[in-house]
Amino acid sequence: MCCKANTGWFLFFTVILFGLGSFSKSGLSQESFPTKPITVVIRSGAGGMADTMTRLVCKVAEKELGQPIVCENRTGAGGVVGTSYVLKSKPDGYTLGATTTGPYINSPHMEKIPYNPLTDVADILVYFKYTHALCVKTDAPWKTFEEVVDYARKNPGKFTYGAAGVGVTQHIVMERIAMKEGIKWSLVPYKSGTEPVVACLGGHINAVAQGPADVVQQIEAGKLRLLFALNDNRWAIAPKIPTVQEKYGFYGLSLQSSFGPKAMPEPIKEKLHNAFKKAMNDPSYIEAAKSLNVDIFYMSGKDYEKLWKSQYDDMGKIIRDLGLGIK
Repeated sequence: MCCKANTGWFLFFTVILFGLGSFSKSGLSQESFPTKPITVVIRSGAGGMADTMTRLVCKVAEKELGQPIVCENRTGAGGVVGTSYVLKSKPDGYTLGATTTGPYINSPHMEKIPYNPLTDVADILVYFKYTHALCVKTDAPWKTFEEVVDYARKNPGKFTYGAAGVGVTQHIVMERIAMKEGIKWSLVPYKSGTEPVVACLGGHINAVAQGPADVVQQIEAGKLRLLFALNDNRWAIAPKIPTVQEKYGFYGLSLQSSFGPKAMPEPIKEKLHNAFKKAMNDPSYIEAAKSLNVDIFYMSGKDYEKLWKSQYDDMGKIIRDLGLGIK
C-alpha cells in the first residue's frame, strides 16, 4: 500500500516537473527568438513597389532582430501562391509573408484557394499604404480619363490596361468603374508592377494601373501621363487629377502587411511586430519611401485584421456582382 502510494506521488511529481521543463524550454525558445535567418515571402515579382519596400523594411528590421531576413519572391494567382506557401509553413516565426489586402478579401471570392484567410492568418502589422493610378503613354490619344471611358464605350473590350495580377485591388476598382459606366475594357495581368509599365511604354497595352514606385519616374520623365487616381487620395505629383472616391464614391482597400500562420506564438509575433514597427521609423526607410512616393502607414496586426474582415463579405458581393466570382 505504502509502495503504491509512493509510486503514485513519484509519477505525479514527474509529470509536474516534465510539464514545467517543457514550459520553460518553450518559453526560452520564444524568448531567444530568432536564432536563425528568417524568410519573408513576397507574393509579387521582383522590382515592383511591394518588393522594393518590403526588402527595405526587412533590411532595417534584421538589425533589431539580430538575424538576417531573406526575401524570396513567390508569384502567381494574384498573390495566392505566396500566401498559401507561408500559411502552410511551420508557425515558428521563421517563415513570414508580405502581402496586399487582395489575397485576403478578393481572391477567396474569385477562385478556390488552399487556405481560409478568416481562420488561417496571423497579421503582424501594416507598413505602407498602396495608391494606384491609371496612366497612359504621353503620346496616347487620351488626354483625360473621360476620353478613355468614351473610347471604351464605343469600342467594347478594346481598351487594355495592365496590372500586377488578377484580383488585385486596382483590377477590382477598374471593373467597378466599368460596371458603373456600363462599359467594358480588358485587363492584361503581369507578375510584377514593373512589367505592365514596360508593356505600356512599348505599346503592347493601352494603359497601366499601378502605384507610385512603378510609374512616378516615368511620369516625371514625361513618358507616362497620369489620368485618374484609383484610391481615396489625390497624388502629390498630380493634385488636379481627381480620385475614384471623389468621382464614384468608392475605392479599394489596399495595405501592405507582414503576416504568418495563425498558430504563431504571441511572444514571437510581438517581437516581430516591434522590430518591423521600429524599422518603419528608421531614417533610411522613411527616406526611401519618400524617394518612391510611397505612403508610410502603420496599423497593428489586430486592428488590421478587424478592418479587412469587416469588408470581407461586402467585397464578396461586389465581386459576384461584377461576374468575377467563383462559378
